[in-house]
Amino acid sequence: MHVRKTHRRGLVPATLLFALCASGQTGPFSRSALSAPSDQKPDAREGKPAEPDNSPPPGIDISKLDQFERKVFFRVLNSEPSSCGKAHSLMYSLKHDPSCKRSIYAARFVAKLVDSGYTDSEVSEELQRRYRDPVQKNIDARQAPSKGPAEARVSLIEFVDYECPHCRTAQSFLRQVLEAYPKDVRLCFKHFPLGGHTNSRLAAEAATAAQKQGKFWPYSDKLWDKADSLTPAILEKIAKEVGLDVARWRSDLSSEETKARVSQDKAEGLALGINSTPTIYINGRKYSGRHDIESISDWIDEELGK
Repeated sequence: MHVRKTHRRGLVPATLLFALCASGQTGPFSRSALSAPSDQKPDAREGKPAEPDNSPPPGIDISKLDQFERKVFFRVLNSEPSSCGKAHSLMYSLKHDPSCKRSIYAARFVAKLVDSGYTDSEVSEELQRRYRDPVQKNIDARQAPSKGPAEARVSLIEFVDYECPHCRTAQSFLRQVLEAYPKDVRLCFKHFPLGGHTNSRLAAEAATAAQKQGKFWPYSDKLWDKADSLTPAILEKIAKEVGLDVARWRSDLSSEETKARVSQDKAEGLALGINSTPTIYINGRKYSGRHDIESISDWIDEELGK
């Protein structure tokens, strides 16, 4: 009897691994009724569908999968649609459609999930999140603080709340991303203060005021260090520590322009359906993996075509 593996630490979806900071307005996940048309030809002698294609696709390592897991792997590849949105299965795409590069990444993703004990339906949900949820092409990052080259091929946009502990944890792995992809990744910061956090909006406005003096990032880094006590006194102390013109900073902090900037970020996030932080978009695709360099690198390499 096959004993199903429990989800290994390291591949549990972000929605399960992290109790993300949330606004309390979450809803059930609903998967679109997508199914791949069958690529199987009827058996001319018996009038029955031919057996599914259970031969390993090229370029996909399934050596770690046991016999039961291989059955799950092949079932998924034969039943799930192409990651390029074409009218054939993922398996057919891998073997007959070399133009669909995303299917290779999708199949590797399936193998990792199956190796971690995911069921067919769980794998299907993860594929839905990664490949079939809509791409957001119009996220406005023109005024957002950013790191990395403006011409970078991959844009990471992060919606953040300064009192969210998961946002604070995420900052270290995002720094690793920028170090690993110095020429290819640009990180943009968007404010999404949650209603349940008393000081997060004021902290966002304080960071925006610091941005007006070109010191958003040093100010933001110190906000994370003091995230458990973001009182007005602490916010002003940080302004002094990073060398801001404090009188100007106070004026900018209280201005309607600064408040409007933060409100604009929050409104855009709500329009995108965001209800928890951190939420990250990679070239407009909502990231649903773990918050570590290995998991996000898989998505970035896909965008780069590596």
